[in-house]
Amino acid sequence: MPESQPKTIRKLFIANRGEIACRTIRTCWELGIRTVVGYSDCDALSYHVKLSDEAVHLGPSPAALSYMDIAKVVDAARRTGCEAVFPGYGFLSENAEFARACRDAGLIFIGPSSEVIARMGDKIATKQTLADAGVQIIPGLPRVTSADQMVKFGKEVGWPIIIKAVAGGGGRGMHRVDSADQAKAALERAVSISQKLFGRGEVYVEKYIRGARHIEFQFIADAYGRVIHLGDRECSIQRRHQKLVEEAPSSLLDDRLRNEMGHVVVKAAKEIGYVTAGTLEFLVAPDRRYYAIEVNPRIQVEHTVTEMIVGLDIIRMMIRMAVGTPLRFRQEEIRITSHAIQCRVNAEDPKNDFAPSYGTVTYLRQVSGPFVRADSGIFQGCEIPPFYDSLISKICSVGKDRPTAIERMRRALSEFNIWGVKTTIPLLKKIMDHPDFVSGRFDTDFIDEHLAELLDYVEDEDEILKISRFIAEITALGKNPYCR
Repeated sequence: MPESQPKTIRKLFIANRGEIACRTIRTCWELGIRTVVGYSDCDALSYHVKLSDEAVHLGPSPAALSYMDIAKVVDAARRTGCEAVFPGYGFLSENAEFARACRDAGLIFIGPSSEVIARMGDKIATKQTLADAGVQIIPGLPRVTSADQMVKFGKEVGWPIIIKAVAGGGGRGMHRVDSADQAKAALERAVSISQKLFGRGEVYVEKYIRGARHIEFQFIADAYGRVIHLGDRECSIQRRHQKLVEEAPSSLLDDRLRNEMGHVVVKAAKEIGYVTAGTLEFLVAPDRRYYAIEVNPRIQVEHTVTEMIVGLDIIRMMIRMAVGTPLRFRQEEIRITSHAIQCRVNAEDPKNDFAPSYGTVTYLRQVSGPFVRADSGIFQGCEIPPFYDSLISKICSVGKDRPTAIERMRRALSEFNIWGVKTTIPLLKKIMDHPDFVSGRFDTDFIDEHLAELLDYVEDEDEILKISRFIAEITALGKNPYCR
């Protein structure tokens, strides 16, 4: 570690917004670190701006002109006297150029090195790195340029296959291809979306594993070659290859398979030369064979369920790893004695093909109570803008076992009340009640296979009706002499 880096961080620039910015600020409060955040035009009155010690205007609302402008973010961090930058997830978190720019500006980048990010950002290079480390990967065809290649591959390994962006992340840019006659249109669509989302049109294909479970392992590595994992997370409940519900640990794995996969994760992280927190994601086939699919070189949205079951603050650990603090835990000291579930509350309309929903939050009742955690970046009266990801809140529940965690999540979802925008809350309630989810009989196709019944819920009351009822309740309360 370079001698010029300080042993402590006194001031941190958070290069993000929303719930992850707010969550990071709270950890910094505990560590005695002052925080600075950037904000765009539409985020001037946002919650992360209210919580932070300082805030710097970055530019117009589109992310490309503000949160993703490397020069603006680095300049803001330097002008405000910050010693380090935390990127969160999304935006610039997996941008090797950004990590390099921070380092060149004398800022500590709280994440992997730019070299590791560059390798992990190329999904084909990642797979080769994992294969070289002895990790089994899914049969695939790198850098596809023609539909004929896809058709030949599909015939060799069997349909369906899945096409992915080389520079993709977060499940975006993936397309399942069920037959040869879909190949040409799927390739054109995937290349177009990859170019639009990631600035690169390269794609590759893999065999699609039917009935697979999406399971990932959280790991932490220090600068001295020590690596531990913090257990597994179940991430199979997805829509459009993006996660909606996560839980830890997975109900699928037994101790033998969990220990075996954990050993593979630690070995791979050491081979890569990884430092700080990361995630190795797997698909587990119905025959329990597991295949590595990617490494996420950043904090994950779902890191909260792991924190709930191991009692550790992962972002706090990332900050410490960044300044050369060695790991204080051995693998055998990580004990999991509970079960946690996370539901992502997105501002979108499940009944309208999950279209984004934005506008003013006219009324908000947040989740509270025992054994529940709510991470949020919204407040009553705030605006949900159309420029960013639809995630607005995360709800976690924890219990001594999975049935208890599910029951507490039902209670939390019933308490969460938001008016002004459509959300995934009604869909999440249906998932928590679905017998296949409750019994653990699900895979990555769960939502697609059960979508009709999951969307069979009564729409929320009309906004005007809700407001009128709310006013009536307040009026009646004022007339009650016992409430004065």
